[in-house]
Amino acid sequence: MTRGQEVSAWALLLLLGLLLGGGLVEAGVRVLHLVPDRFWEPDAKLGWRHSAGRTGWWTQEDREFLVPISISRQGLRDVEHAYAKPAGVTRVLLLGDSFIEALQVPLAATVARRLEAHLGATTEVINAGVSGYGTASELLFLRDQGLRYAPDVVLLAFYPGNDVKNNSATLEDILPPVYDGGGKLERVTAPLEGFARARTGWRDHVQAYRYTRQLLLRHPELTAPLRRLGVAASLDAPRAARERDGVPVDYWVYAPEPSAEWEDAWRRTESLLAAVRATAISAGSRFAIAVIPSRYQIYPELWAETLAAHPAMQGRAWELAGPTRRLLRWCETQGVPCLDLAAGLVAAVKTSAPLYFHHDGHWTAAGHETVAQQLKNFLRERQLVSVQEAETHELH
Repeated sequence: MTRGQEVSAWALLLLLGLLLGGGLVEAGVRVLHLVPDRFWEPDAKLGWRHSAGRTGWWTQEDREFLVPISISRQGLRDVEHAYAKPAGVTRVLLLGDSFIEALQVPLAATVARRLEAHLGATTEVINAGVSGYGTASELLFLRDQGLRYAPDVVLLAFYPGNDVKNNSATLEDILPPVYDGGGKLERVTAPLEGFARARTGWRDHVQAYRYTRQLLLRHPELTAPLRRLGVAASLDAPRAARERDGVPVDYWVYAPEPSAEWEDAWRRTESLLAAVRATAISAGSRFAIAVIPSRYQIYPELWAETLAAHPAMQGRAWELAGPTRRLLRWCETQGVPCLDLAAGLVAAVKTSAPLYFHHDGHWTAAGHETVAQQLKNFLRERQLVSVQEAETHELH
C-alpha cells in the first residue's frame, strides 16, 4: 500500500467513524424524545394553526413531562370530531390557548376530555385550544372553523396573564394582530420567516443538533468559550423577554394603573370578546367565559420568586387579581356568564397534587381535573348544558 493509499484509508475510516457516531447520537436523541416535535404551521389569517394529522412527542428542557401528541384530521389537539353534529348531542366548543391545548398532559387528562366525561354521554366537548392564541386568533378560528361544528355552547377560556397582551398590535411580538384604520380586526400575522427556515434548514431536521444547541444555550458557561473559538458563532441567542423599564412586558398587566398602551390593549380585548359573543349568538350558540388565573394567585411563593428574579419589579405595587376583576366587571355589564377559576384552584391546593408544573407553568393533570369539575358545575348551574350522566368516567 502506498503512502497515499494509507492516508486515504485512514481518512475513510475516520469519516465512517464520525458518521456512525453521529448516527448513534441522532438515534439516541430520537428514541429518548429529548427535543419536542413541532405541531404547527403558518396560516395567513390565524398566524399559525395545528398541522392536521401530525404526531410526535412534547417535552421541555426540564423534562417535567413527556407526552405523545396526535393532531386530529381537523387540526385539533383532540379526538376526531366530525363537523356534522350527531343527533341528540349537545356540543361545547372550548376556545383558548396553550392551557386548553394542554400538550403537557396525556389527551385523556386534558380539561376538554375530563369535562366531557363529567358532563356525560350526550355532551361532546371539542378542544379548540392552540398555543399562542389570543382572543383575535380565537375569534377568527370561530368564524372560519368553529361554527362548522354547530356548537350549542361556545366557552372561551381567557388567560389575562397574556391574552390582553396578545390582542395588542404593539405589545404582542409573536402573533401580533392587524387592525384596520377603524379598529376592525383583519388578521393575525405569523412568523413566516422562522417557519420557512424550519422547513428548509438541514439543522432543524437533525435532532442531535437541536438537542446540543439547546444544551449550549442553557449553559452559557459552556457556550462562551466555544464562541471565542468560533465553534458556536452560529448559535442564535435565545429570545429574551421584552421589557419595559426593566420589567418583562407580560407582568405589566398586573400594574394597578394601566398605561395608555395597556388601556388600548384592554379596549381591543373587550371589543374582541364582544365580537366572539356576537358571532356565537348569531349562530344560535350560547356564550360564556372561564377566567384562568395566574399561577401566582394560586401559589404566592412563585410570585415571590419572580420578584426576587427581577429587581426592577421590587418596590412597585402589583395586583395579581386586578385583570380578573376587570374582566368580571365587563362580563357583568355585558350579561355574559363568567366563571373565575381561581377560588376552586386555591381550595384544591391543600388536598390535591400540584396543580401547575413548576417550570413550565401550565396545569398538571390534577389542575385539569380541578378545572373540569368547576366548569361542569358552572355549565350546569347556569343551565348552559344539561347533565345527563355526571362523573361516570374516571381518569386512569
